[in-house]
Amino acid sequence: MLAPLPRGDRKCTLQNNMGLKVAVSCTVSYVLLDLVVTTVLYAHGAHLAVFREEALNFNVLQSTLDLWGTVLLRASLLLGASVGVSWNRRDGPPRVAKVSPLVLFVSLILITYALAKLLMLTELEPATHQPWSLSLICWTCASSLGVVLLWTLLGNQSNIIPIGSSSRGGEGGRGGCEDTERLVETAGEEEQEVGCERRKKEEEEEDKEEGRSHENSSSGATLGRLLGYCRKDSRLLSVAVLFLIISAVCEAFIPYYYGKAIDGIVVHQSMEYFAKPVVTLSVLALASSLAMGVRGGVFTLMFGKLNLRLRNHLFRTLMRQEIAFFDDNHTGDIISRLSADTTQVSDLISVNINIFMRSVIKGVGFSAFMLGMSWKLTLVAVMGLPFIGLVSKFYGDYYKKLTKEVQTILAEANKVAEETISAMRTVRSFANEGGEADSYYAKLLVMFQLNKKQALAYSGYAWSSSISELALEVAILYYGGHLVVTGQMSGGTLISFFIYMLELGECLESIASVYTGLMQGVGAAEKVFEYLDRKPKHPAEGTEAPDTCAGVVEFQDITFAYPTRPDVDILKGVSFTLRPGEVTALVGPSGSGKSSCVSLLENFYLPQKGQVLLDGKPVHAFRHDYLHSKVGLVGQEPVLFARTLEENITYGLTGVPREAVVQAAIKANAHDFISGLPTGYETSVGEKGTQLSGGQKQRVAIARALIRSPRVLILDEATSALDAESEHVVQTALNGIMREHTVLVVAHRLSTVERADNIVVIDRGRVAEQGSHTQLMAAGGLYCKLVQRQVLGIETGAEVLNPAEGVGGRPRRRQSSSSSGGGGGGGGGGGEPECNMNY
Repeated sequence: MLAPLPRGDRKCTLQNNMGLKVAVSCTVSYVLLDLVVTTVLYAHGAHLAVFREEALNFNVLQSTLDLWGTVLLRASLLLGASVGVSWNRRDGPPRVAKVSPLVLFVSLILITYALAKLLMLTELEPATHQPWSLSLICWTCASSLGVVLLWTLLGNQSNIIPIGSSSRGGEGGRGGCEDTERLVETAGEEEQEVGCERRKKEEEEEDKEEGRSHENSSSGATLGRLLGYCRKDSRLLSVAVLFLIISAVCEAFIPYYYGKAIDGIVVHQSMEYFAKPVVTLSVLALASSLAMGVRGGVFTLMFGKLNLRLRNHLFRTLMRQEIAFFDDNHTGDIISRLSADTTQVSDLISVNINIFMRSVIKGVGFSAFMLGMSWKLTLVAVMGLPFIGLVSKFYGDYYKKLTKEVQTILAEANKVAEETISAMRTVRSFANEGGEADSYYAKLLVMFQLNKKQALAYSGYAWSSSISELALEVAILYYGGHLVVTGQMSGGTLISFFIYMLELGECLESIASVYTGLMQGVGAAEKVFEYLDRKPKHPAEGTEAPDTCAGVVEFQDITFAYPTRPDVDILKGVSFTLRPGEVTALVGPSGSGKSSCVSLLENFYLPQKGQVLLDGKPVHAFRHDYLHSKVGLVGQEPVLFARTLEENITYGLTGVPREAVVQAAIKANAHDFISGLPTGYETSVGEKGTQLSGGQKQRVAIARALIRSPRVLILDEATSALDAESEHVVQTALNGIMREHTVLVVAHRLSTVERADNIVVIDRGRVAEQGSHTQLMAAGGLYCKLVQRQVLGIETGAEVLNPAEGVGGRPRRRQSSSSSGGGGGGGGGGGEPECNMNY
């Protein structure tokens, strides 16, 4: 037996069936109305004998029987679609929607034929003397548009058909029987699985259709939003539009006076009649040229201002995003949005809108002159416009889709290039230049495939557009010649009209090409607005900024997972305290969560559970600038900017005197090497500090932290790149300031760790043990084994040093360096060998 539908599904099914019945009923009613109205207009009321008379003596130039025949075609289309959606309620509407472009094309042909029929009939007598025929032509055009609307209505029923519904019983005929038999044969869980699969597929189809409709509607909204960015330049835009109108109006009059000049020679055969139009032409051409120059300059200025505003807004929006955003989005993608896409968006306003407005104004002016010269020739021109518009519409949609794909691939190619160039030393050291070049070339090949599709689409569009324009020109020339021969217009007027037609064709071509450019710019703008509209998931909205900061830091039951890997907990119930005047060291195997603790203290991320407190308040409650003025960080991989040494040390600060910079550099043991440089503190460090050695960069980074006199100082392997002598000097300076600060050290050198007041050992995301060096060595736990492994080279076993997440199964080789202390086995701890503790 078939399982009954839930009550909600039954209600939805009844509503949807009702909507489908209403759509079919409206369609059938319209068919009957169309048939009745067309017959009445053709038969001039109730004179049905006209059918027999015109069928026996049909003349295409005099009879309207062919127009009445178009109602049969319209009725066939609508009745066929109604039967199809009623017979197969699930697959019928999508099939109807799929052939909508073809129905639109057929309707345009019917309208074109009706207009051509009007021209034929007016050759016999004026249209005002044929009210029945004129009404029939108007009704034919209107009813053809009605076919398109009703066809769209029937096709839209695919968006509201109930999930899992199909043709059933008497309504469904054969298709319903097959579905019923299939359901009957399916039992129990299999029936539910099939229903779920079908439901998922139909939901996916609905989502795609909704996405397509949303994409179409969003283009206009995106364009309107872009124009909103020009609101501040409304005065400039007004000036540009004013001169654009002046230029367009002048150009609109030029062909008219060409015709006047020709008539002055051919008809009047008088230099006086010839000279006046020529003088007027010269004045119009000069005014148009001047206005065109001003218009172009103003629009170019607007381009610069819009580009400035858009890039500034986008960059400031990016600066407000949380750190997880930059973890999830590659630098190449962001740079591509910031550079290429913003330029394309600015071009959309400054170039495409400019050309579009100019072409529209000129087109309106040309059309007005053409209509005044000859409404019949203008009607011939109007016949071809819908076909050109239809081609432009489909081409623009397809080109917009391709442009989005090209922008995505270009961003991926930029990602490869940026990553490779920024890590060129690593690439060179592994001799992988060829591999990176191949990766970049592979991305370019994918983009080239899309470029070929763009080229093919443009070729097809150019061909169809050119053929349409040529057909229009031939038709106008032929019919215009007929009007001249019959004395309905002069030769000069025909030449003027033909020039207007050529100019109008250029305007339409410009509008079509601009439409492509608009779609291309809108595609880029949507990606830019995607970033502009993004709200930070972890905004820096803290307001606390107390006058004093003691520097007490507490990690309370912290559980944390990175947003890019939410299922993997890096920290699990971690709790410890950092006290003023004390040095706390974090040690543990790689991947245990030491750097994650640093990131949480810096408020880069929010923990899933627990809190990180500074003086009893959550760190995210403090004002952004206040928190980072009280918490200083020296990372294990210091990042310097392509600026001077002084600008790097005072990064983020303003009005810092040179004396303070020098003092910070002296404390970090950086003053000596800086003074030895030719330009001292004004020396540029190069991109990412490439002009400095690793140790020099580290010392500059330490000076950058010390100049802020932070209450909490984080040293994440801050001395890892220094030699023994430099480390000793820097460590001495750090020891001098540690008494006044809360210090958190993540270190790989035993000499730094063993001096800490408190050592927190983290293993597998948990605090394994904590205490002083002496206490932990006496306890014989993980810390003791780590020290023994480093100093003595004792094999301690992979089960201790390598947690479940795995950091490799083979023990690392011991790396020792010579002690900087005095003679050979000196006492106190100074004689212990210094080694790199790569936990």
